[in-house]
Amino acid sequence: MGAPLLELKSIRKTFPGVLALADVTFDLKAGEVHALVGENGAGKSTLLSVMNGLTAADSGEILIEGNPVVLGDPTAALAKRLALVHQELVLCPNLSVAENIFLGREPAGRMGGNNRAALNWMAKELLDEIHVSLDPSRPVGELSLNEQQIVEICRALASRPRVLVFDEPTASLNDDQVRHLLDIIRKLKASGLGIIYVSHRLSEVLEISDRVTVLRDGRVVGTRTMAEMDEAALVSLMVGREHKPGQTAYRERRHGAVALEARAIGKTTVFDDVSLEVRAGEVVGIAGLLGCQREAVVRAIFGATSIDRGEIRVRGRPVTLRSPRDAIAAGIGFMPADRKREGLILPMNVGDNLGMTILRRLGRLGFLKRRQRNATANDLMQKLAIKTSGLSQPASQLSGGNQQKIVIGKWIARGGDIVIAEDPTRGVDVGAKFEIWRAIQDLAKEGKAILLLTTELQEMMDACDRILVMSRGRVTGHFHRGEFSAEAIAHCFVV
Repeated sequence: MGAPLLELKSIRKTFPGVLALADVTFDLKAGEVHALVGENGAGKSTLLSVMNGLTAADSGEILIEGNPVVLGDPTAALAKRLALVHQELVLCPNLSVAENIFLGREPAGRMGGNNRAALNWMAKELLDEIHVSLDPSRPVGELSLNEQQIVEICRALASRPRVLVFDEPTASLNDDQVRHLLDIIRKLKASGLGIIYVSHRLSEVLEISDRVTVLRDGRVVGTRTMAEMDEAALVSLMVGREHKPGQTAYRERRHGAVALEARAIGKTTVFDDVSLEVRAGEVVGIAGLLGCQREAVVRAIFGATSIDRGEIRVRGRPVTLRSPRDAIAAGIGFMPADRKREGLILPMNVGDNLGMTILRRLGRLGFLKRRQRNATANDLMQKLAIKTSGLSQPASQLSGGNQQKIVIGKWIARGGDIVIAEDPTRGVDVGAKFEIWRAIQDLAKEGKAILLLTTELQEMMDACDRILVMSRGRVTGHFHRGEFSAEAIAHCFVV
């Protein structure tokens, strides 16, 4: 079969106090989907950074089609036809969808500048390939996180690579879009591309992959063909212990008085006549397809966008939420799905990020009570199993899953009555997911009202007491726990 398209031999990488990769060897063949899996902190992101030229390995060798190469930056990797679909978005919010997709490769116009008509036409072709209807001329900054993820995927496909790396590509996609993407991957595989697929959704890994390599603590613990694996065996290899399927963090709880209520709220051209309530100790989900505007609703409740009509009440009293500051003062916390841009201050260390929401409590005469902050942060790190080299480690150096745990931890520290959780397990491994859902259930048990969004309907059904469904900016369904059915809920997606 000739040399593999891509080989990594004995790759080693250390960061201060952390051995990220220990002599990792990995190869990819033409016409193959090779999955790379492991818990958060296992070394997957570091390995992807090395093969994409973002991070230099301390030692080891990279070969493309049998020839040693030095990938000093992502441009060098792209020149070798190796493209990466990033888990974390790397887009220019002020540019259009089409401009982001073809950034640096724009067709020239007659009088200089870009040929916008050609640019938009080319972008629409790519969007049509994955069956997504997006306006190519629309600024990316106006898109939801889900829509921005689709733009990221199209940008990688536009380079027509030989090796294509998907890093959690479906984390923000709904079930229909996942199926479309997997169909595209099958076509790319059939055309001879080599595809590296990184995902915490193990059902996708089992469905789409030919082989899987498992990392644990920066080391390869096994490479297997998918004929040898099922989900339980794969999880056991990842976590180093036997996996018992069917675990759920849900616990029955008493519900108190209504903590949060929205009465017929609306925003012109976005959503209309949305009513909901969440009681103390209750977890209420909002389900819906891309474009249903549920993200816009929860951001209005957090004061990040305005409403034109209707009323929001907290603990029975009307509130005016002109900004997130107003919402926080009213006892509302928000865990955003986009942790890097909205959830964390990446250059700041772990301890300061965890204490960010309680600075007034931790301050005295303008000085930080560092001992109290450290005690709070250490307690949260233990409770959420956050893997770091210590409180002084910058948040930017952590894996995506550990960063997400910090976002959750800072709102646990705040202790408000109401928490909005937007896709809290996005890009998080199976072990960490259970810890996060348990933490959210603990918040509900303490009497917090939880308003939940997640792209995985099964997770929502496992976690929630009630589920509202939205379609085209309106509420189209309402289900209590005993009524949950994936088919019934999905029927309301298109009402």
